[in-house]
Amino acid sequence: MNNRFSVVPIIGIAFTALIAWICIYFWMPTVAYDFFAVYLIAALALVPALLSFRFRWTALGLLGLALTVLGLVAAFSTAPMFRADSYYAMLGTEKQARFNDALPPIDIEQAPLVSQDMALQAMQKRLSEISSLGSQVKVGTPVKQLVRDKLVWVSFLEHGSFFKWYADASTPGYLVVSAHDPADVSLVMELNGAPLKMRYLLSSYFGDRVERRAYMSGMHTMGLTDFEPEIDDNGHPFYIGTTYDHRVGFSGGEATGIAVVDAISGAAKFYKLGTEPAWVDRIQPEEFVLKQMAHRGKYVHGFINLNDEDRMRVDGTLDLVYGSDGRPYWVGGMTSKGTNNGVSGFYFVDSKTKAVRWFKLPSVSQETAAHAVENVNPEKRYRATNPLPFLVNGAPTYVMALRDSQGVARSFGMVDMRNNQVIGVADTLGATLRSYQALRSTNKVSAEVGTDALMRAQEGTVVRIAAEFRNNQTMYYVTLQAADGVLGTIFTGSSDLSVELVLTRPGDKVALSYADSGTRVVAMSKFDNAEIR
Repeated sequence: MNNRFSVVPIIGIAFTALIAWICIYFWMPTVAYDFFAVYLIAALALVPALLSFRFRWTALGLLGLALTVLGLVAAFSTAPMFRADSYYAMLGTEKQARFNDALPPIDIEQAPLVSQDMALQAMQKRLSEISSLGSQVKVGTPVKQLVRDKLVWVSFLEHGSFFKWYADASTPGYLVVSAHDPADVSLVMELNGAPLKMRYLLSSYFGDRVERRAYMSGMHTMGLTDFEPEIDDNGHPFYIGTTYDHRVGFSGGEATGIAVVDAISGAAKFYKLGTEPAWVDRIQPEEFVLKQMAHRGKYVHGFINLNDEDRMRVDGTLDLVYGSDGRPYWVGGMTSKGTNNGVSGFYFVDSKTKAVRWFKLPSVSQETAAHAVENVNPEKRYRATNPLPFLVNGAPTYVMALRDSQGVARSFGMVDMRNNQVIGVADTLGATLRSYQALRSTNKVSAEVGTDALMRAQEGTVVRIAAEFRNNQTMYYVTLQAADGVLGTIFTGSSDLSVELVLTRPGDKVALSYADSGTRVVAMSKFDNAEIR
């Protein structure tokens, strides 16, 4: 009898160990004091062991009491009602800046207007061309990154199901789509002459699953999230995950570094912030940045703010934009609470360092800009991609592609961020730019938008001048020869800018002003022909 009862605790402890192992292996809880899941698993695992002892009900009661106390501690240390100031501060110190210092100038030849769904469609079409692959694997979620100074979308080939993973063990490569041309698609199946065999993926199971590989490689004491595919400058595939801890009780995730997992070998390595490889673009998860922006706008005057004074909310979703310095930024517009069609300014958050810049720029929302472009030709039923901010002749401008029902880009649109009445839409990006410039040059309000850019004055002799009739007005294009040679810049303007443009001929001495946007074609803000008096 005594022997029988002496075996019961051993069985209970064995069940406790088994439950703990199963939960840890499949749930992968972070083993740290500020993560609640590890306490729940410990409590669940302890139940069989406690039930095997004599004072089982007392022990279970104490366990329940401990969990209740822990839950209260977590609630009070995490609740915004008590920690609003901490949530507000999480985004970090913001630096006031000029919009023109961060936005990249539009490059007509390399404008990155291919959206994620356009890239996915191009990838799926490329995969379907190889029948033997299309039935075995699927295209993962495309991720934008800069590879050897070229902006591309990257997606790893993933397993279609558990049985396909079990049968194949690995996938044969990844896809790359240019961010400016969806027809530029590459299926990479070899690396350094050897076939790619990518085993450690998001769609793999058990020990091959990429999150579990990082967790079991010594990163179990860190929060792990947001594993995304990236390739290095040599084309080698990796998964990049963010490690994090909690800064506000049991919440307030803050990135502490990255977990880099080789998709081929499974080698996993942790990098602290600031020590990561240069080719890694994403460290700060979009989810973290979005929440911190929202908290910055919501708790500007604490938790209790009955009249919503100075409160703001994030307008739509975030975009990953590569700035004029070539660095990746999470860009989000902030709008006053209750406002639906206007933006008060923009946050630019460095996706590597989380350096924050605030640009106060009252403008229309992305949704309003997209609707304005779609309504130019409503009978075509085109739908705009998410508008991206660029500098066009020194003026902040939303630029987007317009797609048909099949997802194919048929035209392009530009909208002045401060005046959605100034819109350019055409079949090519170059024609869209000319249409947009023509409208800006005749709109007084819009013409003043570029004054934040660096204004330049130029004198010279007219080499060429030509006119183009578009949108019921005539645009003039002028090239000059200065003292140091022929300028490569093409200056544009309409007769509304200066009637002297109509009478200007090659060989005339002229003086003009323009906003230096770093592009070849720029709009003039002033024009004077010295030959006409």
